[in-house]
Amino acid sequence: MDDCQEKVDKKTNNRVAYVHMKNMGGGQLQHFMEEMVSDWYQKDALILDLRYNTGGNVHDNVLQFLSQKPYLRWKYREGKLSPQSNFGVAAKPIILLINEQSLSDAEMTTAGFKSLGLGQVIGAPTYRWIIFTSGKGLVDGSFYRLPSWGCYTLDGKNLEKTGVEPDIYVKNTFKHRIDGQDPQLDRAIEEVLKSLK
Repeated sequence: MDDCQEKVDKKTNNRVAYVHMKNMGGGQLQHFMEEMVSDWYQKDALILDLRYNTGGNVHDNVLQFLSQKPYLRWKYREGKLSPQSNFGVAAKPIILLINEQSLSDAEMTTAGFKSLGLGQVIGAPTYRWIIFTSGKGLVDGSFYRLPSWGCYTLDGKNLEKTGVEPDIYVKNTFKHRIDGQDPQLDRAIEEVLKSLK
């Protein structure tokens, strides 16, 4: 994460925020929100990295935050105009990074991101490991879980069977990792800079 942040800062002259979420749990949601309110409003764009994300269930919170648009401007007397809401994320370019190890709730987040038209998705198709379970306790104190809820796109595609395809396919290989290269992040930086011109 630090290497990716450093690369984004260097190649974009500190104009683009970079946030990685390793899962879609409460702790990572808190991290995401803190990053967004401390860094986002000062930047011109965002790269949200959901690669190697193991899932959870906070997609709705993330998508609601990313969907915010400014609806008017305001200022204190003789002050500088600023947008309302303060965090109008959807008014700036957003790139979402995914790969074959983006799974479960990361797939729901990506599908929602695409459906809402929030920006470009770059990387490799998601893992197709998205199903919600429900569970029950047994008399002996043990607990079991059963797959119960499927996740479908608005046009009826079962994400467990289709996964989510990126808008721009870029494959990172094992050799890239050994050589310290990240073509997916490089392409995200390239595309976000194009959108800032």
